[in-house]
Amino acid sequence: MLSIEEEKRIIYELMRELIIERRELSKHYYELKQQLDDLGSNDLLENKEHRPMTVLEKEKIRESDYFHRNNKNSHHISFDRISKNILSVLKESPVPLSNKQIAEKLTTEYELNVNYSNLTSNILPKMLKERSLPIEKAYRGYWQYRLPKV
Repeated sequence: MLSIEEEKRIIYELMRELIIERRELSKHYYELKQQLDDLGSNDLLENKEHRPMTVLEKEKIRESDYFHRNNKNSHHISFDRISKNILSVLKESPVPLSNKQIAEKLTTEYELNVNYSNLTSNILPKMLKERSLPIEKAYRGYWQYRLPKV
């Protein structure tokens, strides 16, 4: 009979092995995808069907290629992660920070590439509406960590 700690250790080890395996599979997948892109996947689709493609089909392929090219390296960053990092930046600062300063700190210190307009138009106002997040607007374009009321 295994103890709870031993069972946890085994489960964590299995999870770690799965993550390593998943990384390898992803690596192989993207290598094959790159080979396919290099060979010209559009030619393969046209030759496979032995009929001319309609304008709509060509447009769909063009749009998906455009989307893939432009979003291949971008990753979704959760609101929770961004908001916690912003709170950390504001908490460390003794003075209110501007939108630009927050964006720069997120990029340099946390390596989060957040679009400036998304930060100012969506993320910070959404954080302000969240009552559980201690953030407040100091004045126009400047934000600060809200200290708990004593």
